[in-house]
Amino acid sequence: MEAFRKLVEIMARLRGEGGCEWDRAQTHETLRQYLVEETHEVVDAIRRKEHALLCEELGDLLLQILFHAQIARENGEFDISDVIASISEKMVRRHPHVFGDATADSPEAVSLQWENIKRTVENRNHGSIVGGIPREFPSLLRASKMSRKAARAGFDWERTEQVLEKVEEELSELKEAMSGHDPGRMEHEFGDVLFALVNLARFLNLNPEIAMMSANDRFERRFREMEKIASETGSSIEDADLATLDRLWELAKKATS
Repeated sequence: MEAFRKLVEIMARLRGEGGCEWDRAQTHETLRQYLVEETHEVVDAIRRKEHALLCEELGDLLLQILFHAQIARENGEFDISDVIASISEKMVRRHPHVFGDATADSPEAVSLQWENIKRTVENRNHGSIVGGIPREFPSLLRASKMSRKAARAGFDWERTEQVLEKVEEELSELKEAMSGHDPGRMEHEFGDVLFALVNLARFLNLNPEIAMMSANDRFERRFREMEKIASETGSSIEDADLATLDRLWELAKKATS
């Protein structure tokens, strides 16, 4: 594809003699933060349903991939062609129900087949069923992936009600820790509450990371609306008492989704 080849050439020129000094100074390590940032910007564009912005952000993310591939090429490790060949082979290998004789007639069956291929054919057992999940993942996402892997091995509840009971149990233990005023134990029990809620999200077929992102966005919209309402009445959030803040919050909830 001509457009892709041109982008590869642009990246090579930026890194080459007479190119951009900033681009030439980058390494895999220094680029990590930008890769994370660009990924989050893609996710945000999807959330906002802005197709033109999504197109732009996907381009920025693609540039990061090409950046890393170009650095690897200069180091004699691999290049973008190897990256493409690797993912192409992987997709064929992990979809034997499409490219082979296997059958998988539901998303769940495909997921189980995918994990089995990773563990057996590709020998990616990571020493543990719950291994292989990057520690750099957002904590809720990492917890979700670990709980799903453990559940596939049979370490799971049978009913949603049982998970709710676990959430209540962990909340009770957190309250007990709070009464003891032990920061270390409170942190421990608070983490257990969050992990139990992640499992509840799994039983409800929800993504806890996306749910938290939505909650953050919702809080920001409502708080901004509170500030707007207060400003229109000649007051400010900082000067309001608790009763006024509660009233502003209720008004903001009605005015926003």
